[in-house]
Amino acid sequence: MITDDVTSVPRSRPAVLRRLTPVIVAWAVLYGSVRIYFALGNAPTFSPLPQDLMLYPYWGAVALCAAAGLAAVALRLTTGSRAVLAAAWAVTAAILVACPLVLLDIVGGLLAGLGIPIDLVSFASRAGMLSGALLLAAASLSYQREMRGGCQRCGRARPAVRDERTPRWAWWAAYLAVAGCLVRVAAQLSVGFGDIVDDAGVALVVFEAGFILAGTLLPLALVHRFGLIWPAWVLPLAGRRVPRWLVLGPGLLFGGMMTLYFGFGLAQMVGALVSGAAVYGDGVSSAGFLWTSVSAYLVWGAGLTVASVARFRATRPSCRTCGL
Repeated sequence: MITDDVTSVPRSRPAVLRRLTPVIVAWAVLYGSVRIYFALGNAPTFSPLPQDLMLYPYWGAVALCAAAGLAAVALRLTTGSRAVLAAAWAVTAAILVACPLVLLDIVGGLLAGLGIPIDLVSFASRAGMLSGALLLAAASLSYQREMRGGCQRCGRARPAVRDERTPRWAWWAAYLAVAGCLVRVAAQLSVGFGDIVDDAGVALVVFEAGFILAGTLLPLALVHRFGLIWPAWVLPLAGRRVPRWLVLGPGLLFGGMMTLYFGFGLAQMVGALVSGAAVYGDGVSSAGFLWTSVSAYLVWGAGLTVASVARFRATRPSCRTCGL
């Protein structure tokens, strides 16, 4: 029976949880030591902002490392505790909120010609923090599956219903993502492109092409048949199955990172508005463009994420571990 009380540890805990606990504790000690070194006044010069992490760059980051280590130990030493599970997920979320600048690191690294400043030390520090969130998320998921009596590999506790039809909520999410992209483009058209077109290089052209595809073709592929079966106009591949992760991978990656980055940005803007501070400059035009653009990006990212989750659930293959 599942309760909120800490109970004795069963004789055999999930292998994933047993293996991850010492890894997370080691991460908390090693990376936490780096954050202590930074907090004592030894931090390097970060880019593009003076701090590498958002909200809690120094002692706050140290506290998060300690909390992650404690959460991992609690997951290992208890079973069936909703309170422990909730705390572990909360620490995971707090760490993720500290790492939105990873999106800029990835874009700037892939398309160096865009001029986004890339600093390897800053990226390594942010990636180190993000790795802690991913490890703790994996441990939390293992614990959660154990509570539900689900398979440790796929999470299923009963046979899955095989149905690739797209639910209505996924359709709404995909088309909201497209709308968000179009609103963002319209906002840019309303203020003009300035020197962007004059300075356009190969990297910028590639970025803009990917920008449009990620805001139109990708979300639609997540809810339409052509995201499952190559359409007739793709002559060499027509009628064949589209590789599952060809669509899912970009959808989950970009959707999740856009939601994190622009969700944090919008929260910052709301905080500045409430406090009466100027939001990245003055003027009705610039403020209107900023609010519209950031909100559009957030809708785009959230819609892409939700549609990706729906496609993930609909196309999961039978589990090689439990057979469900």
